[in-house]
Amino acid sequence: MTDTTAGAGAGLRRAMGLRTVVSTSTGLAFAALEYLAAAGLVAYVAGDAAWVAVGTAGLLALLAWGFFGELNGMFPTAAAIRLYMKRSMDDRVALVVTFTYMTTIVLVIAADAFIVGSAIAHVFGQATWTAGLWILGLLAVAVAANLRGVRVAGAVQDVATYTVLVTTAVVSAVALARSHRALRFPLQPLHGHHPADFLEAVALGVFLYSAFEWVTTNAEEVRRPHHVHRGMLIAIGLLFVACGLVTVSMAHVLDHHQLGSAFPQLYLGRAALGSAGLWLMAGLTAVTALNTFNGGFITASRFVYATAREGGLPRQLARLNDRAVPWVPVVGLGAASLAVALVVAASHSWQVLVATGAALEAMIYAVAALCVQRLRRRLPDHHRPFRLWAARLLGALGAGVFGLLAVVASVSVSNRFDPVPLVVIGVCGALSAFYVLRVLPKVRAAEEARRASAGRRRPRRPTPPTPAEAGTP
Repeated sequence: MTDTTAGAGAGLRRAMGLRTVVSTSTGLAFAALEYLAAAGLVAYVAGDAAWVAVGTAGLLALLAWGFFGELNGMFPTAAAIRLYMKRSMDDRVALVVTFTYMTTIVLVIAADAFIVGSAIAHVFGQATWTAGLWILGLLAVAVAANLRGVRVAGAVQDVATYTVLVTTAVVSAVALARSHRALRFPLQPLHGHHPADFLEAVALGVFLYSAFEWVTTNAEEVRRPHHVHRGMLIAIGLLFVACGLVTVSMAHVLDHHQLGSAFPQLYLGRAALGSAGLWLMAGLTAVTALNTFNGGFITASRFVYATAREGGLPRQLARLNDRAVPWVPVVGLGAASLAVALVVAASHSWQVLVATGAALEAMIYAVAALCVQRLRRRLPDHHRPFRLWAARLLGALGAGVFGLLAVVASVSVSNRFDPVPLVVIGVCGALSAFYVLRVLPKVRAAEEARRASAGRRRPRRPTPPTPAEAGTP
């Protein structure tokens, strides 16, 4: 495997089409955790009206799409998140926020790995410890696919994501049809419920769409820049259809015990197709892990690569293999995800990671809203291929709504007050701040010294011979 450092002549390859942009954006959001979030959502609405809460959350996702669409158009690079925050606030604050936010990927992958490994072990009747072997195997497949290049990783992402979406929608529709019962209160989510319950349902619904924006870190690998914001919009639509169907079908055919289990999708499959449906959904759960892991590595590794390329991380993280893949970040993310997943498996603390991830997602949505507002004032003449309508009004609305959701999510676990997610975020933020304030200056000083030394060692280019020396008459 050839190893090159990003520089002149080295860079990512523009090999992602719109189809892969859509599958990456959708696949990052539709993890195995979607099934648990969907099952938890139905308890807060009447009858089979869960789709109303999912649709309302989708409107908030459209708001976030507008923010990221404009910002990514202004800075179409793998490090876009860092760049637009750098232009909107102090660079050190921007780096701290960015590094803290990017821990979301590892947390989501780890929590999802635990859910998937546990579900597969449960179906096969295996001991709990075997979940770790399934986690290791699935992560290894995702890492290997990524190291083969964005074309191979993108192809895996396409197959995995569209298989998950189509199969989930079909199983949900079959379960509804085989119930032979009419829908209950499909348009009345507040029937017998308090308005606060609906707000809680919408908050859970936002989690169903979270992470769709991570695909913006692939801006340097898309064939056409506008594919990014178009792909994110299509992804939101696909997520609404799939999540709307699965929430309605779960509310319609599953009982309270099944909805509260760690594997509600397995019960849904059995309700639709019997034992065959159980095995089908078990296999599909494994595929959701593959698509989440794969998509997470595609996006997070590019951000790490771009940040290292610009001097924000050690230069070793900007190395590309002969397939233009930042292989050090890919392997590192795989190892970190495995370590956290095994800790989750041992402590059964996946609910904390879900709440932490939801809080960090809401936080970055609020930050994106503020960045749109500030950049409209600071860079009014900057080229914006995509412009958000009524940016000042919607920016203020988004900052307030998503900020509130971030606070709520950071102090609640399984619908109970619990400050542990806030503590986790605080620790991640403190570590990020320590790196930015204490370690990063040394990293940059070492890089400057290396470049200066390389410049002194570089041989001087010989001067061309004079006509007399060359023998020219």
